[in-house]
Amino acid sequence: MEEIFKQLTQLIKNSDKVIFMTHQNMDLDGFASILALSKIVSSFKKDNYILIDNNPKNISVKKSIEKLKQTKLEFNYIYKKNAPGYLTDNTIIIILDVHKPTMLEMPSLLMKTNNIIVIDHHIKCKQYIQNTILNYINSNMSSTIEIIAGYLKFMNKTVDPVIATMMLAGIEIDTNSFNVKTTSTTFETAAFLMNIGADNVLKQELLKEDKDEYMSRQKYIENSYMLKNNIAICTLDNKIVDGNTLAQIAEDLLQFDGVESAYCIGYISKNKVGISARSLGKEDVEHIIKNLGGGGHSTEAATQIKNVNIESALNMLMNELDKEVEI
Repeated sequence: MEEIFKQLTQLIKNSDKVIFMTHQNMDLDGFASILALSKIVSSFKKDNYILIDNNPKNISVKKSIEKLKQTKLEFNYIYKKNAPGYLTDNTIIIILDVHKPTMLEMPSLLMKTNNIIVIDHHIKCKQYIQNTILNYINSNMSSTIEIIAGYLKFMNKTVDPVIATMMLAGIEIDTNSFNVKTTSTTFETAAFLMNIGADNVLKQELLKEDKDEYMSRQKYIENSYMLKNNIAICTLDNKIVDGNTLAQIAEDLLQFDGVESAYCIGYISKNKVGISARSLGKEDVEHIIKNLGGGGHSTEAATQIKNVNIESALNMLMNELDKEVEI
């Protein structure tokens, strides 16, 4: 990765400013990666801005933003309506934790510049961001945070302990508490973050969730069922939920004995059904989800299907599973 890091450094130094962006419904992997990279960019005396939803839905991200305020760690946040005004001919947009245009917080921003850098850890899909000046997608990494932590070490830099804690929490989320997508490099990254001050107590505070949301998920999980004794399926009711809820239910299902992979299906908008998939590693859920128009990683993937109901989406999923296993 050293050559990639050298290229990244030179591109940043040659720019006049940087705008950071991640996917819709920003999570801690995207946000903490941006925070760490922002500190590196700032050390080059370059203005940089974080494109953010003015009302983040992810509870860990909300807590992180509040913690940054409390500790007076300041970052430049910008919102969609203002973002185009920050672009110049020599502005770089750095996209983290996503490479599919339709999943971006603001896809239209890509139409205004060709100075785009993509850094991601998901398996590359067909609909990827093209015409980039640097594109680094490494699906062997547990998280985007793992890549950016490697850049910190390469640059011989550190971040504030609060940011290190957010990075550690992001890795824990993306690896399902170090149970999937975890290699020796992942543990080395966690050790590095602990060495520069990551706080386990604060990490647990960031990862705590709302009790009502937890209880709501458990009710859905009660109605889940098994296919071939190792695939868990959970379908929600007609209530609209966000993609994070689907992902969390799928991850929760992996905790049960005998479950190798899990799929959760529910409405994420009035005319759109989401499917979130998780695996412990033996089953490649990305392969299944890819055939449904989505993508991700072999152990975590998701898709969104327009103009169908939950039953139709379930039938589509079952057809794909039928091709792989005897149900």
